[in-house]
Amino acid sequence: MSDSRNAEAAPPPAAGVEVFSYGPYEVVRVNLWVAGEWYRGVVVAHYDAPDGGRAYRLALWPRPDIAPHGWYWWDERRMTRRDYRRPRD
Repeated sequence: MSDSRNAEAAPPPAAGVEVFSYGPYEVVRVNLWVAGEWYRGVVVAHYDAPDGGRAYRLALWPRPDIAPHGWYWWDERRMTRRDYRRPRD
């Protein structure tokens, strides 16, 4: 039985797709429901799909040893995001 709250997994970016990687001072946190549990994720990278969707590569907590790290499609109905990146001058 699938849980309709689960974040949708995204495929890794195809060859030639531009991927933006986040640095240590560019912290964007995402909360999402995956595999029946709430996780707090930190964005490692993102890419934009041709259809306008955005996929985030997330490192997930609180159990990083077994958390389902990976690519997830952004969905504002199923996820919350807090952007702690420092403004660029």
